[in-house]
Amino acid sequence: MLKVDIEKRLGGFKLAAAFGAGDEIVVLFGPSGAGKSLTLQVIAGIVRPNRGRISLNGDRVFDSDAGVNVPPQKRRIGYVPQAYALFPHLTVAQNIGYGLSGLPCGERAQRIQEMIDLLGLHGLETRRPRQLSGGQQQRVSLARALVFRPRVLLLDEPFAALDEAIRATLRQELLDIQRKLHTTTVLVTHDLPEAFALGDRIAVLDNGHILQEGPREDVYYHPTSRRVAELTQTRNILRGTIVDVEGDTLRLDWRGHLFEAPLHPLAKGQAVDFCIRASRVNIVRPGRPVGGGRPHNLLEGRIVREDLGAESYLLFVRLADSPEPHDLQIELPISVYYRLNLDRDKDVVLSLKREAIHVMPADAAAPQASPGEASDRSEEH
Repeated sequence: MLKVDIEKRLGGFKLAAAFGAGDEIVVLFGPSGAGKSLTLQVIAGIVRPNRGRISLNGDRVFDSDAGVNVPPQKRRIGYVPQAYALFPHLTVAQNIGYGLSGLPCGERAQRIQEMIDLLGLHGLETRRPRQLSGGQQQRVSLARALVFRPRVLLLDEPFAALDEAIRATLRQELLDIQRKLHTTTVLVTHDLPEAFALGDRIAVLDNGHILQEGPREDVYYHPTSRRVAELTQTRNILRGTIVDVEGDTLRLDWRGHLFEAPLHPLAKGQAVDFCIRASRVNIVRPGRPVGGGRPHNLLEGRIVREDLGAESYLLFVRLADSPEPHDLQIELPISVYYRLNLDRDKDVVLSLKREAIHVMPADAAAPQASPGEASDRSEEH
């Protein structure tokens, strides 16, 4: 079990991170400049925080109040940086066993062989790093971090330099390894699909602060703020007002349109932000209600732009009488796009399913951005 509660200042930047990780993969997700890599460096002991505490399985490795700061080499933390940092003059086997110099030769050889078996490195034992592909180098780097049986494994953008096919393979291998070894793992990425694929829990960082931390589905579908919704690529983020509360239902006004949404502890008359993911906006087929029942929150509009992806369309819809270039975005599989005849008929009726709408307290400081607009951030600390 890893517990982190630290602060670190670098120039004008302040990192304040508090989270825990058990037998799971926790993903630190956020834009460049959020402090993700710095957090790993602090946990590993490479960078000393200004204050706070870090514990591993109940053992303190850093405590500013008690004056505890265990050196990196004694923390038993496996750390894989963005650059694989393999020794170019050593073989694969020598790289893997580099940190095991204190073990008897027989045990050292056994552990190296265990990692070769686990990471699928058979036949590569005598090769140098320059003779390996990027995926093979990443496996060697991971093997070197795991060979001394760390209490925590830290991975900094481990697959960023690899092509998508190799990334998909290594992601699954990492999941398999974590489930087999039960190693507490903290992984940094700015890639949302990767964060969702790998993370049991996700901590969203922005400008040095954790904005939300929890199970990946909660973070993805139920952001606690407009900024988290933006960072998790929720394309439809709207500003409205609560006009009524009845039973388990909120009634919202958005530009004169009345919506029903699940109950939220907010008061009548209060301004709110609410969002719905592009994949959860339904197009109503004529004469065919959504889900076999009464469609919710109906809107009429026209498709004004279409972005074609490898397997889906992203559709931009402007509502009737709207002054905006577009009001909502819809993501549809290509097969559904053609089944609905959207290649010919651009006028649509939309249904925003009540359960798919997520309501948040309004962010008074947030600009009234167009749907899908994202904010840029500075480079990674």
